[in-house]
Amino acid sequence: MPTCTTESLNRMWSSTESIHVGGAGSSSSSGFHSPTSPVSVSPSTSPDNTLRRRRIRRGSSAGSIIQEPFVIRSDCRDSRSQSPINQQPQEEPCISALTELIGWYPAFLLRVLQAIVIAILPQTWKQILMAIPMFWISMWIWIFWQFVQLPFTIIKLFLSLLLTPPSERLRKKRTVLISGGSTIQALHLARNFYSAGARVVVCEVEGLFALARFSTAVSKFYTVPKPTSDQLQNYVRALCEIVDKEQAVYYIPVSATTSAYYDSVAKPHLELLGCTSFCPGIKEVWALDDTLEVLKRCQKLGIATPTYHAITSRDDVFQLYETGAIRNGRFVMSTAGPSGLRERAKIILPPCRTDVRLPNNINEQKPWVVVQDIEGEHYLTCTTIKDTQVIANVTCRMEQGTNGLVPEENKLIDTWLKNFFSKLNLLRPITGHISFRFVICKETNRILPLSSRVGVSLPYICYTSVHPRLLWKPCKHFNRQNSGPIISESGRYWMPETLMNTFRNPSVEAVTRLIGTVLDKREALFEIWDPLPYCAYYHMQLPFQNVLGFVQRRQDSFPRPVAAPVQ
Repeated sequence: MPTCTTESLNRMWSSTESIHVGGAGSSSSSGFHSPTSPVSVSPSTSPDNTLRRRRIRRGSSAGSIIQEPFVIRSDCRDSRSQSPINQQPQEEPCISALTELIGWYPAFLLRVLQAIVIAILPQTWKQILMAIPMFWISMWIWIFWQFVQLPFTIIKLFLSLLLTPPSERLRKKRTVLISGGSTIQALHLARNFYSAGARVVVCEVEGLFALARFSTAVSKFYTVPKPTSDQLQNYVRALCEIVDKEQAVYYIPVSATTSAYYDSVAKPHLELLGCTSFCPGIKEVWALDDTLEVLKRCQKLGIATPTYHAITSRDDVFQLYETGAIRNGRFVMSTAGPSGLRERAKIILPPCRTDVRLPNNINEQKPWVVVQDIEGEHYLTCTTIKDTQVIANVTCRMEQGTNGLVPEENKLIDTWLKNFFSKLNLLRPITGHISFRFVICKETNRILPLSSRVGVSLPYICYTSVHPRLLWKPCKHFNRQNSGPIISESGRYWMPETLMNTFRNPSVEAVTRLIGTVLDKREALFEIWDPLPYCAYYHMQLPFQNVLGFVQRRQDSFPRPVAAPVQ
């Protein structure tokens, strides 16, 4: 039998093959078999394999017989472990012309889809990457705002437990729902109804400061969607859900942050749930919330009115400038008609035509009205109407320059209001709060109406806790004459304005006036049993409003690009 050397084996076999030692048929003196035998030997140069071969040879020379096959595997197996003799070239699959014809269109669609995904995916990732920081910023702002409100909430709970007796907390009360929770008049409404023995729930549209939330007079506070012409149903549905959840039996809309039109639409839906709404209907709102309609009705009733002009196009305003009708005096232009009930706007017309900036949407469907603002004493009222009868009225004189409100008792205005509502003839009785703005002409001393609005105006802060008992009598034995004054006799003042007036003109008289104001009058927001709204308004809401107003004025100061006319 020919001898096989290591070099010949290395040329024919890979160094990574295993050694299989058979049983009875391995009696060769060398311990190696022919490459053609079933038992193959693959010499390895590793130390472990060399040591194992020596052990095999030593065992064979001693005449020992291995009963079971002994397998030695290399630690590093090459991918080319098979013999080149056994390796045969793989045949490539033959693709017919019919297969290529059938698979061409699906492959084309897959390539198009791949291109679209590659093109769109970066844009999607950009949007995701931009949305994630905004989400985190919004979350941290919300957390920060919750931490800011937390001390006020704890103090409010502590004051409620301290100042309210247990019997009053456990007593079953009638629930009143008040809108406009970011306004001062809504805060005073809540305090007055709370003092009258009612449970008060307040709501406000989203995005506004919740001033009434910090009041101990408010039991619950809700936010509702902002009403628009397209999303009116969401606002009405939110009010109905609050009424149904809190079992409210009375709804008083302030109509300061939203138009009274939306509350008049919600009125029949709330009344079906057993909640009386203290606001006029849609027809009555149109007759009293539209300045143009009020001036027309005054002319029909023989009541004096200022000079006014109905505007249905931009050319009407330019014609007033050309004819000189608005050259002398101060004129105010405001929205009118049914569209003006939903979208309020007001423009003070400049004396020169070149300085006027008019909106583009002035037409017969969206008319405006121009009213002359006559020189004289200006007054603002908050009139309470029930069944077309004036049951309460507070009149405040508007100070020139500061627009401060000074409560006064004006017989001329009281007579005008009673005369107007006695002559007014509408389909249904009027119930609600109406605000009128008057001017007493300096030359003729006649009282003229300048504008009107349905809702609770700022002079309401002069009412006392007797006012809610006129709207909603607590019992049949209530008597107005024995309940006290309905209007605060001491008057109200604003602490920041009073201090600023003293700092502007520092003198002994100014300091004396400041001390007298603080001692004789009451601050418009501060109550000893409800101090949190005072702190929240002057330290949170008012600074934010001033910063926002400053930013808006800075934006308005930049020149705006003028669009080229479309031919």
